[in-house]
Amino acid sequence: MHPEDANDAAGPALPAGWQPFEDTGTGPVDPWAEGGAELPDRHLPLDHEDPTPSAVIMAAQSAPPPPDEPPTAPITVAPLPDRTASDATTVLPPASPPAAAPPPGTGTWPAAQPPHGSGAWPVVHPQHGSGAWPVVHPQHGSGAWPVVHPQHGSGAWPVVQPQRGSGAWPVVQPHGTGAQPVVSGVPGYPQQVPSWPVAPPPRRRWGRLIVLLAVLLVVACLVAGGTAVLVFPWLRDRVTGGGTAPDGSAPSPGFGASLPDRQAWIKDRIGAALGAQQKALLSGDEQGYLAVVDPAAEVKVRDGLRRQFRSLRAMQVAAWTEQPTHPLPAPDGQVWITELRSTPCFVTPICSSAPARAATRWRIADGRALLREWAPVQVQPSPHPWQVAELVAVAGPRTVVATTPEHEDRLARLLTEAEKAAKVADRFARPGKLPPRYVVYHAGDGAWGTWFSWKPGQHVSGGAVRVGPERWEIVLNERDSGPAMAGGVLRHELAHAASLAGLSDDDDKLWWLQEGLAEYAGLNGRRVRDYLRLTEIRRLMKQWDGDVESALPPRDAPAWQVVARYGVSGLTVRYLADRFGEAKFVDFFHRVVHDGKSVTEVSPQVFGVAWGALERDCAAYIRRTAA
Repeated sequence: MHPEDANDAAGPALPAGWQPFEDTGTGPVDPWAEGGAELPDRHLPLDHEDPTPSAVIMAAQSAPPPPDEPPTAPITVAPLPDRTASDATTVLPPASPPAAAPPPGTGTWPAAQPPHGSGAWPVVHPQHGSGAWPVVHPQHGSGAWPVVHPQHGSGAWPVVQPQRGSGAWPVVQPHGTGAQPVVSGVPGYPQQVPSWPVAPPPRRRWGRLIVLLAVLLVVACLVAGGTAVLVFPWLRDRVTGGGTAPDGSAPSPGFGASLPDRQAWIKDRIGAALGAQQKALLSGDEQGYLAVVDPAAEVKVRDGLRRQFRSLRAMQVAAWTEQPTHPLPAPDGQVWITELRSTPCFVTPICSSAPARAATRWRIADGRALLREWAPVQVQPSPHPWQVAELVAVAGPRTVVATTPEHEDRLARLLTEAEKAAKVADRFARPGKLPPRYVVYHAGDGAWGTWFSWKPGQHVSGGAVRVGPERWEIVLNERDSGPAMAGGVLRHELAHAASLAGLSDDDDKLWWLQEGLAEYAGLNGRRVRDYLRLTEIRRLMKQWDGDVESALPPRDAPAWQVVARYGVSGLTVRYLADRFGEAKFVDFFHRVVHDGKSVTEVSPQVFGVAWGALERDCAAYIRRTAA
């Protein structure tokens, strides 16, 4: 993948100021070692979830509670007699509340009468007209029940004196009850006694009432929302993400469906739109291809897809597959995000996968997916040239060559060179892995270094880019695409595309073997003495230890060392192919590179010679050739 000699028979010449492409990228480019980026599987706000009435509840809970009712009037008691009087009796409140009086008219509680004049239990009368006994509330803010203090200066608890001249203790009758008091012949406890002070009535909880009203409001909204969805189909689309499938395929999951169900249906709708687009592409229907675009999309979306359509048609697309990733709802809930992975087959409908990636957003309307946003992904090996450039192309029996319109006049010559190189490259393909078509892109100054997100540097003549697990495509630098250079560069790069197809793991330690085969293909049987890398090889021999298994040179290696390493690898493969035959060498190559076996294991099996001895023979051959 370095500049070939100006002499087509001897290889490429090195231009002035040439630097190794390892400074910015080296060898066949393989982005698949790092893997493709995926859309995060996150859970975003769903457009089918109804709004929660949190605002209503929070407003209610944040309001101040209603003020307490005015406290009940305090208990009125009779004046206390002077504690110093001879008939004064101190009465302590009982330890527990007395039992309530029996219902009116059922009898009286038997009780002993205290001695005449000794004092009595206080009797509390109900407030006039209330019909009920008063309830004693705790003192304001104290949290305790009120204590009745003796009158000022009496030093004793109040006692209610018997009515004058009755000889009996008064009996209290609730006002308005209609019951008649029953009086015993012996004065005793009053038939009705005041109840023990009870807890105050619970404070009204307005928050509970508001929560209840909020729940009722939610129910009403749900009922109203369901009715609105039935009445207005466009609202149903906003809530569920779509409507009834127009072509009778997967029906809409409906209101309240789970996210997985909705995602499956959205993906089905996007797939239906892509299917219609595929038919339009293969039939040459540009308007049908663009019909998937949302009318509300930006102009650049339609222009980008129109350019892609025309470039694919120019390259004679014969098959087209497009797979969307699992759709995710956008944060705004209005559109769905997915990534498209598209593979074109050129001229023939059979080819290996080469997924070009594009980020998209879709809107669902009346059960139909409409493309709102579209942009090629800028991560190697995307974007493919047909995604971002207007291309013109020609095709032959084994190759397709494409370039931009300003270089269209070079297509005929480049196609001829590419077809010759393809015949050489086919010899190195693994059985069953022969590429149906080699794809070659000729890049001008504006496009070089931007296609496939590859940064090779200006002094690189060309490169093989891995676009799929079993597919490599070629980029040719316009600067080195003249008649003297193009043939050698194309043989080198197409040999990579043929020999590495189906490679599961690209091991840098086998760089010497991969590049050696490509250098061997570039020479294509020409004389070794005309090999233009000999100058650098001779320079390396002064410090070389005879190891032919060179790993990928470091990026900071001097340019002449990189060139010399290419030359040593090329001469090693040339020696093996000349000594044992090209067919045996190709078998050796695939066992080591594709099957992952070591050279020490394979060498005796294929060549019948131990690798250690064979490597010494290769080193001696290289030294003789350099001398």
